[in-house]
Amino acid sequence: MSLSSADIAHLEAVLAQGKKPKVVFTDAAGQVAGRTGKVVALDPAGVDDFVHVAFGSDELSFSATELRLPAPGEGARRAPRQRSSAPAAPSGPGLLPDEPEPKPKPAVSERKPVTTPEASQPAVTADPAAAPKKKVARPRAAAAKHPELSITLTYEDGEWSVAATRGARTVVKGAKVAHSNALAMCQAAGSDEVAEVVDEVVEKIRSEAAEEASRLRRQLEEAEARLAELK
Repeated sequence: MSLSSADIAHLEAVLAQGKKPKVVFTDAAGQVAGRTGKVVALDPAGVDDFVHVAFGSDELSFSATELRLPAPGEGARRAPRQRSSAPAAPSGPGLLPDEPEPKPKPAVSERKPVTTPEASQPAVTADPAAAPKKKVARPRAAAAKHPELSITLTYEDGEWSVAATRGARTVVKGAKVAHSNALAMCQAAGSDEVAEVVDEVVEKIRSEAAEEASRLRRQLEEAEARLAELK
């Protein structure tokens, strides 16, 4: 089981009330599976690890497949069982049972301890350094740190667009950019590798534009020929 869209909406509602809802780590979370944590923030802006969970002294980011909501009653403390007290004996003369007579203790003969070879050997104390060390479960590695600001220029289907992200949050997505402005941005980079790639894209654009112009000219010539026939 993992967090569904309804579960994520529930977590957002609880966080909006100023509370920190509990979640349980699934087997996909690795060594912390089965433990519980508290959600401190949600950031579902196109990233996989968008649920920030605090557990112990750590605060890490996890994906929806690594978490689930606790089942009803899961994690609740069980009330201690009350010991049933034995019924009190009735008071009053003649109501108490007769006390049994004490049995005579058997005679104990004094015997000298017998020393065996094993008993004569000195006790061996274990060396703490030689004892095998227990493996300590390491917490899941923190998510990669996002850059403070990232701007991406993209060319696709004959159009230029720009996108901007601040940290893990997308600020601008798919804003169209004029061809001249896009080329100016590429030239401002001052990189020979970028200039080479851009030249290839520009050459492709010119070739497609030339083919489109040739096709339109042929259509125009055909239309003018039909008009001439109708005169």
